[in-house]
Amino acid sequence: MTKSVCDPSANFYGMLGVSMSIVLANLGAAYGTAKSGVGIANLGIMRPDMVMRSLIPVVMAGVLGIYGLITAVIINGKIHAPSYSAYSGYAHLAAGLTVGMSSLA
Repeated sequence: MTKSVCDPSANFYGMLGVSMSIVLANLGAAYGTAKSGVGIANLGIMRPDMVMRSLIPVVMAGVLGIYGLITAVIINGKIHAPSYSAYSGYAHLAAGLTVGMSSLA
């Protein structure tokens, strides 16, 4: 399957995928960290001996942000202006949105 060279809007969609991947993934990580922080505060009042075990969700929420960053770097490395097609732009947009939205869930 050959990819035809398309207009510059393909680069826009590819970079939009990069942006959505990192922005939405980090929003999801921030939300997860905030929710688990509230849980740690409540647990610290009710059962202070369990506080160290409750730090695991904070770390797991941070992994979501790192996953979005890694995906954004991979997508950004595949964007080359002269031979970048509209198909690749839409595929990278879909990949970025998929990673970002799954981190928000």
